[in-house]
Amino acid sequence: MASIFSRFLRFAVVAATVTAASAQAQAPSASATSGYLDFVGAVAGAPIVNNILTGPYRARFQPTGGAMGANAFDIYCFDWLGRAGDSHVQVLTFADALNAVTAVPTALRLKFADDPEGTLGGLTAGKLSSAAWLTTQMTMANQPRWNEMHVALWRLFWDAGVGTPTLPNLIFQQGSGDPNAQYWFDLANQNSSFDASGFRILTPVTSQGVFDGTRQVFLAQVVPEPESFALTAVGLVALGWVSRRRRRTG
Repeated sequence: MASIFSRFLRFAVVAATVTAASAQAQAPSASATSGYLDFVGAVAGAPIVNNILTGPYRARFQPTGGAMGANAFDIYCFDWLGRAGDSHVQVLTFADALNAVTAVPTALRLKFADDPEGTLGGLTAGKLSSAAWLTTQMTMANQPRWNEMHVALWRLFWDAGVGTPTLPNLIFQQGSGDPNAQYWFDLANQNSSFDASGFRILTPVTSQGVFDGTRQVFLAQVVPEPESFALTAVGLVALGWVSRRRRRTG
């Protein structure tokens, strides 16, 4: 019996590691700090308003020193100042962006217009968590609402008292132009405590590592490290073994 258990344990660990490796080919790993974003384009059927695409985009990621991922994953634009497209990126945790001011270029902070004094006002933990939650609602089932949802996403980082974006004919004020933008904005704010530990900010930089304000900034979910999958598998197997022993000795 011990031999069977040992073989099953080894199989679970190998399977978990293979699963992790497969997932890492699709999105940045949790340990990624920089790389190259291969912008694939918007999801098919995404709403278009005056030539502005809304909803998740698709991209592939090549970590610095690594290989390009084989499959595309979802990324979410949460600023509207700049062009979507291929770019070198820094991969920042929310903690990096909030706690280490030197890790967030001044140009990035000023890119969010509710940050006129150059503080971190535009990148609060609550706003970032709300934004992360909102991206999880951009499912295919909600595709007809992506426009309103994306207006709400952009609105999270815009202070109407500072001004309004200059994109033509797309109203960013809460509830204006899109009847349901206010609804999604309010829901996002209600989820400001959402666990966004699995999200990263993809900040565009030049090949020399200097912030590139001409490109858009994105949110993306990352995949855990292989060790996390392996430890989870070991834990599940161990719990099953303990439960089985209790049943036999009970």
